[in-house]
Amino acid sequence: MIGMLIALAAAAMPAQEGADVFIGTVEREGGALVLRRCDLAENRYALVEAPGGHVLDALRKARLPAYGEVIGRYVEGKDGGSILQVARVEALTPGKNCHLSDVLGG
Repeated sequence: MIGMLIALAAAAMPAQEGADVFIGTVEREGGALVLRRCDLAENRYALVEAPGGHVLDALRKARLPAYGEVIGRYVEGKDGGSILQVARVEALTPGKNCHLSDVLGG
C-alpha cells in the first residue's frame, strides 16, 4: 500500500531538472531519512523534499529499511554533508537492502 502511495505521488510530480537515479537502501537515522548507496563506500545522503515535493511523508510511513531507487538532485549541505532533494522514489521494496556487509554481519 505504501509503495502504491509513493508511486502515485511520483506520477503526479514532474521530473526535477538535473535529477539523477540513486539506488540504495532508505533508512532512518534518528529522526532523519537517509539513503545508503549500493556502492563499496556505502555513501550516505540525507533525504529532503525537492521543491514542491511530497514524497517523504509516504517514505516515513513505509517499513524501513527499504531498497529502492531515489530520483533526485544532489546538493552539498552547509556542513559538507551530502543531500538529495527527492523528486520521487521508485521500486521501493520494504525490508530489503543491498549491502553485503549487512548480510555478513559487518
